[in-house]
Amino acid sequence: MKMRTALAVSSMMIATLLLSLVVALHQHVVAEATTFSFHNETKYVDESKILHIYGEIKNESTDLAMKNILITASFYDGKGVLLSTYQQAPKLRVINPGGSAPFDMLYLDFATVNKVASYSLSAAGQPTQAKPTKLTIISSNSRLDVLGLYYFNVDVRNDGSQNATSPIAIATLYDNAGKVIAIGEAPLESENMVVQALLPGDHGGSGIVVSDRLQTYKTASYSLVADSEQYVSNVIAYKSAGVGANSGAPAASNSGTQKSGCLIATAAFESELAPQVQELRDFRDGLALKTKAGASFMNVFNGWYYSFSPNVADYERNQDWLKSTVRTSIYPLLGILDLSTSLFHALSSNGEVAIVGAGLSASSLIGLVYFAPVSALLIVAGKKKRWGMKYTKYILILAWAVSTSSIVLGEATGSTEILMFGTALIVLSAISTVVLAIMRVAVRL
Repeated sequence: MKMRTALAVSSMMIATLLLSLVVALHQHVVAEATTFSFHNETKYVDESKILHIYGEIKNESTDLAMKNILITASFYDGKGVLLSTYQQAPKLRVINPGGSAPFDMLYLDFATVNKVASYSLSAAGQPTQAKPTKLTIISSNSRLDVLGLYYFNVDVRNDGSQNATSPIAIATLYDNAGKVIAIGEAPLESENMVVQALLPGDHGGSGIVVSDRLQTYKTASYSLVADSEQYVSNVIAYKSAGVGANSGAPAASNSGTQKSGCLIATAAFESELAPQVQELRDFRDGLALKTKAGASFMNVFNGWYYSFSPNVADYERNQDWLKSTVRTSIYPLLGILDLSTSLFHALSSNGEVAIVGAGLSASSLIGLVYFAPVSALLIVAGKKKRWGMKYTKYILILAWAVSTSSIVLGEATGSTEILMFGTALIVLSAISTVVLAIMRVAVRL
């Protein structure tokens, strides 16, 4: 009797083990059979020399959701030699059948990043139950400021019957071709505290900041999605309203009417990674934006510059003569910025004084190099019409006094608005002083 009982128990254990192995093997085969595809990819090297592969991964299965997804990227040089392999998870924890999720694959080898010529992507995951779309994005708005920071505010409600734990909101930015150019995410908050579990019927807000200024200006549209351990929301797409404007209008499908935000210098040298473009960027980010006065001036400058540069850059791409003209005109500017950078470092004991000194140096030299032809035309016109310049020096003296006092007051009070006014006026004053000095000397000759 005992022998029969032992045999029965052993048989049950073996059967259970075999069944477990069959189930595990079936899940493994199903996981391997489930295919993923990759879409809307872009390759981009940021200012820290980190290579990003942005894109979206799609679950091609029609009936299986996938979890624990791991994307593998293999990077190769120009000869096809493998440089390195990295792995990264997509931004959504579960991808439902037919669904997609954004991803940001990183290449972190600074020494070989410039050798990367191509890459390949693959992914694997485990089957799971589809995640219910019980999170609802109640409202949202966004704003791209003149410094290139893209802000998103999202309000999410839990319409499910369970707590939604570890809830987050994700913003995906697209260019006018529909390619992913940046991704941002942030946890939901309530009363300035991170929400660990969003109760049924409750809602929480998320403030997402995408700070990659080299990418955000390209944004033509974006999408928002909320995710938690239990639930996910539908993906909602929006149009970008451009610099300085709030946006929240849903994007039309196949919206291809948005203008590219490519900078003029980038269009001229045909790459964001061109050394000339990098040098301009280094002056802006490495010097100007690290000081209050410099950042305030860039706030004004970008508001003016981005009001026309996208349209100019779009036209420039198809005009070789304009590319050549822009490239030629930029080289003197690079020399001016080199001299101004040297002055900045000489005065670096006080960053605010250093940036004002560098700005005055750059402005004066820009006036001398770029506005000299304008000065010559004014001289010719002035001689014929006998323009009087009797009061110009008083106007300039007043402009210098007002701009200098505004910068001092702005620094003392921490007022960005006063600093914006003062730095913009002192740059215009420096350029005008050089132009008028040239005119006076030329008139006397």
